[in-house]
Amino acid sequence: MRNYYYIIPLFFLLWNFVPSFARQNSDFEIIRKRVFDEYQNSPNTKDLDEEVNKLLASISSNGSWEDINYSDKSMTGWKPDIHIKRLGKLAKAYSRSNSSLYQNPELYETIISGMKYWTSLEPAPKSDNWWWLSISVPQEIGRLLIAMRFAEPTTPSDLEEAMLEWMNKTVSITTAPGKDGSNLTDIAQHMIMQAVLIEDSELLNSAVSVTSESIKVTQGDGIQRDGSFHAHGPELYMHGYGREYLSGIRNVAVFTVGTSYSFSPDQIALISDFARNGYLQSMRGRYIDFSVIGRGIARNNATRTNSSLVKQLEEIDIEEHKDEYQNAIDRIEGKQPPSYQIKPRNIHYWRSDYTVHHRPEFMVSVNIASSRTIRTESGNNENLNGQWLTEGATNIAVKGDEYFNIFPNWEWNKIPGTTTPENKKLRKRTNWVAELGNADFVGGVSDGLNGVTVYKMDDYKTKAKKAWFFFEDKIICLGAEISADRPENINTTVNQSRLRGSVSIAGPGDFKVLDAGYSEFSKDLNWIFHDDIGYYFPTDQNIVISTKDQPGSWREINGNSSNKPIQKDIFKVYINHGLNPKNAKYSYVLLPGVETPEELKAKTVSEIEILSNDGKVQAVEDKSNSLLGFVFYEKGNFEWEGNELTVNQPCLVQIQEGSDGKWKVSLAEPTQLLKGSIQVTLKIDGKSKSINFDLPKDDFAGSTISQTIDIG
Repeated sequence: MRNYYYIIPLFFLLWNFVPSFARQNSDFEIIRKRVFDEYQNSPNTKDLDEEVNKLLASISSNGSWEDINYSDKSMTGWKPDIHIKRLGKLAKAYSRSNSSLYQNPELYETIISGMKYWTSLEPAPKSDNWWWLSISVPQEIGRLLIAMRFAEPTTPSDLEEAMLEWMNKTVSITTAPGKDGSNLTDIAQHMIMQAVLIEDSELLNSAVSVTSESIKVTQGDGIQRDGSFHAHGPELYMHGYGREYLSGIRNVAVFTVGTSYSFSPDQIALISDFARNGYLQSMRGRYIDFSVIGRGIARNNATRTNSSLVKQLEEIDIEEHKDEYQNAIDRIEGKQPPSYQIKPRNIHYWRSDYTVHHRPEFMVSVNIASSRTIRTESGNNENLNGQWLTEGATNIAVKGDEYFNIFPNWEWNKIPGTTTPENKKLRKRTNWVAELGNADFVGGVSDGLNGVTVYKMDDYKTKAKKAWFFFEDKIICLGAEISADRPENINTTVNQSRLRGSVSIAGPGDFKVLDAGYSEFSKDLNWIFHDDIGYYFPTDQNIVISTKDQPGSWREINGNSSNKPIQKDIFKVYINHGLNPKNAKYSYVLLPGVETPEELKAKTVSEIEILSNDGKVQAVEDKSNSLLGFVFYEKGNFEWEGNELTVNQPCLVQIQEGSDGKWKVSLAEPTQLLKGSIQVTLKIDGKSKSINFDLPKDDFAGSTISQTIDIG
């Protein structure tokens, strides 16, 4: 369980030193100035002036632009929004003191003409997607009206009032979709802008209050007990909505600091914890785990981020965390490699069925939907093929960009880490259907450095017992009791990433470069090396390697995008279990972060022993670290090398011998349904000891409990 230490953030302390004359300004004036300063942060003046001059040359005499369809009602890419964004750029230049167009009379008349055109449109612009008129348009109107207050002449009062009316077209913040997560903080931001424009303290207090109330650990949309983030129900959304939420909270914090509307230190501490131990943990370098961005996976460049939000979060956090943010900024901006200042960690987010394993050399994650969580959504005609994105999707990242913009070319029935039918005609998914997973036995045990994750799959007429053992620099992946009643082959996909460089393979002998194309192996394939990632197969299995071009288009996964064909060579490795397998199994080891085949073969895989891989117990031992992991699908005992572990309920157990001879035992109950306690008996070298683990309750259910025992 994570402990929260609430320390007054630095910017709160600095406020005590604000000169007294500044405090004489009203809260309205202070917040208006901060919104204005934030708005003027970008772009640089040279680029702004160039763009505004082009807009001045293209605007019609009636205040409209001919290239905008003002009657458009699209869900995405709504065209009338462009008009407001362009007015915002004009207002920036007009109010920016170092702009060549500062307080320019011609520019002023153009801005007023553009506002008049907008407010006189009949019928008024409208979108089929509530978001545009509830968030995008009112936010931009608020910023541009505030900007106009910082120049002379400003907006005529009657025209400003007409523009302000557009800020009231928003949905309510007391009912869905406006009351949840990032939607609430986005709407609250323009409410704050409106409040300081009309100097309405009641409206300002209301907007800040509802935002403050969202800064809490919740079992609904928002920050979860484990530091993950949910949106649209119990759906993992570390980025996308998680990012928007953080951005909104940060903005309100900056706008209100030092006023009577400031957030409390406890609230800032919680935001800091989510930012550092949730949001930042789901990326490698400048690239985001593809499984935590929801339907955004179907958007161009969606898995690449920038440092702007991290820089903004650094501003509102305490000095103690500055280095942590700066290290992340350096990695994102490419000033340092993705390995820079990465500390070994294993985190299982039990509220979201999501595991992340970090080492300086790599990051590997697993995302699974249980009966408690929602499968990755489809909406706004996006993520049309992603029905298997939460069946154990495994993100394997060294450089971080292994999957960047690969998704139009993916075979979506072969998502890394999943065991799924080779269905060539994936059903196009329905908008906004909250589809829960159906498996109870999903979860993970973690001691903070290493861990075990499990998925007892039973869906799509396919069954499998899948486990991932995250042991130091190796991830051991096991599958047992794989069976299906399907007309297609069942495959376990090891990886499907960008093809980059050659692929080398080896059996018992030396490595050789694999010829491009398609190859099948039923025996004598132990090693594969590609793009700084190694794969070890301890037994003969039906392994397929493909390095062919896989054509596709963004339209296939996003109905709003181009259908222009995209050619891309893809590296793909999967295990073919055949038609209607009965009691099939698989085993392989991921070894990311190796630079050459020779380095890969020097890895001490001999220290890894798969003790069991069947329907009762999956167990792995890492002898080099005195570390063992167990998945007990039913109560019982397991013996190895004269030792024995017994549990009286199905559970996950990880044990490790310390340098002092004592054993650290970590346990988690993956169904989160059992009450009371689980008894564990550990017998080592003929000596045994029993211990009881009291199971966590409420939103701690499923979390790891650890005890240290001295068998003596």
